[in-house]
Amino acid sequence: MSNAKPASSRLYSIVAALIAILLIAVVCLFGVVGWGLMTGHIADTKVLPGDKLQPRVVQSISTSAGLAPGEQIQYFYSAAMTPAGDGNLLTNQRVISYVDDGTDAWCSSIAIDDIVSVNFIKSDSWLEDSTIVVVSSDGSELTLYASNEDGGDERFVEAIRRAAKLDGR
Repeated sequence: MSNAKPASSRLYSIVAALIAILLIAVVCLFGVVGWGLMTGHIADTKVLPGDKLQPRVVQSISTSAGLAPGEQIQYFYSAAMTPAGDGNLLTNQRVISYVDDGTDAWCSSIAIDDIVSVNFIKSDSWLEDSTIVVVSSDGSELTLYASNEDGGDERFVEAIRRAAKLDGR
């Protein structure tokens, strides 16, 4: 009498082990992403009000965007994996967009008092961000991006319009 398992039983054991390994990897991935979001190591996927940002994220944004003393974040969105890599924000003084991909870095802004119009191009797809084009009195434009998740893009653009006292323009 042989103690060897039939081939189908061995195949079943191998498939079950692979599925278990895959499930463990997925659970670990979700755990790492959750930890990253909660601690500010990973950027959130939606537009967030300034009072919902983790202190670590605020510090990263302040450094990357060059915030002045007393400048407070009203809304923030990042399309990058980390808040240091990319940011679009409204503060109590200006709108700002910055990028630092490790090889190229730039930061542009327009003062709230200098905004003459805000154009909103809403994305209907959850795969693409909405576009907010802010125009200054000298005609220069600053393009911001915002996720449409949970209507964050609409709240972001309305907050810019309210701050600039544009009433829907």
